[in-house]
Amino acid sequence: MPVPYEISEAIRHKKAQYCRFADSNQWHLFDGIALPDATFKFFDKEGALVKQGDTEMTFDDLAAFQAHFSKTNAHIDAVHMVNAGELDMVAEDEVKAIFTVVYHGGALDTEDGLHSTGAGHYHEVWKKVGDDWFLKSLWMKRIYWKVQVIA
Repeated sequence: MPVPYEISEAIRHKKAQYCRFADSNQWHLFDGIALPDATFKFFDKEGALVKQGDTEMTFDDLAAFQAHFSKTNAHIDAVHMVNAGELDMVAEDEVKAIFTVVYHGGALDTEDGLHSTGAGHYHEVWKKVGDDWFLKSLWMKRIYWKVQVIA
């Protein structure tokens, strides 16, 4: 079902904030974007959970998501870019969205070191709480991933 303009723009605005807050390591600001019980899961193109070291990229709530990325992304520069998304209203208080994402990461404050580029799709559920919209669940399928070391 089509999504009313005001709702689409509210969700797109928060998705833009998601990217900016992630890029600037302001993970505490995700409280204004996602519900406390929001879930986050990140898969590779074969459907396996992505791992960072020994940690599988699945988080059962917002606090776990914030804690992980506050620590692991503290020493990188990053930028995330998303498209306008495909939004579908499935209930008066629920919208499903798919956003294409491209992201880059590299060593903080230097041109040397590790550089990564990834791309894929965020599959999300947004819920209306009061007069506002919040991320309820996100799973990402990474379809492109390249890492290089720059010396």
